[in-house]
Amino acid sequence: MKRPIGVFDSGIGGITVLDSLIDVLPNEDFIYVGDTLNCPYGVKTPAEIEQLVTNVTKYLLSQNVKAIVIACNTATANSKHLKSITNIPIIGVIEPTARKALEVTKNNKITVLATQATVNSKAYYNLLTQNNAQVHQLGCPEFVELVESGEITSEKSYAVVDQVLESLKGKDFDTVILGCTHFKLLTNQVKNVFKSCEVVNSGMPTALELYSILQKENLLETSNTPGKVIINTTKDANKMKQIISSWFKKEYDGVYEIVI
Repeated sequence: MKRPIGVFDSGIGGITVLDSLIDVLPNEDFIYVGDTLNCPYGVKTPAEIEQLVTNVTKYLLSQNVKAIVIACNTATANSKHLKSITNIPIIGVIEPTARKALEVTKNNKITVLATQATVNSKAYYNLLTQNNAQVHQLGCPEFVELVESGEITSEKSYAVVDQVLESLKGKDFDTVILGCTHFKLLTNQVKNVFKSCEVVNSGMPTALELYSILQKENLLETSNTPGKVIINTTKDANKMKQIISSWFKKEYDGVYEIVI
């Protein structure tokens, strides 16, 4: 029986990862959950985030998923407890993204832009410094608000990003990690500030990691038919569909509101 892959985030940001997952694994079925009712995760306590992660994971397990991608940096940083809930593969975004940044940096100086909860977890900081990188982190909760409100191409988005990143201007890092999946939608704004930096997001590194694990576990879908994609949200399906319509161009079966 064909089994889907579960993907989740606190809101719409994880759909940027889903986009890459479909590119790499076009024949797989995906069930996406955006926990918009509880967004943003990044301002909550670790205990609160863990409970939300547990709730979404249990929902996805009820859908008979064969693997779960945590398409949210904050949730990934608060997900170690999931090993006690299930033994299916669970892939977070932090390790693949950190590895990619270490591959592309030339001077080993890396800046991480993330939610405050991800910054506080030191998940990126610890991985990168263990590999001899010099790391600066900055919490950017304003970026999540921009994306969730659909402000991804407006003049306001450029102004807010420029203002938030003011303190980093003139520093000599050469690589920027977008350590929140929402932030990929503000890539142009970040590049406008850091014109000479490599900007690394979570989508493709995580997709390649998922492919590798599914292959190793003999879980890859063998049919050549395009997979089915279902998008769920815990709040306001119409709003989510409207916001993603301008940039998410993959085929999907619809956006549905669910209760977890």
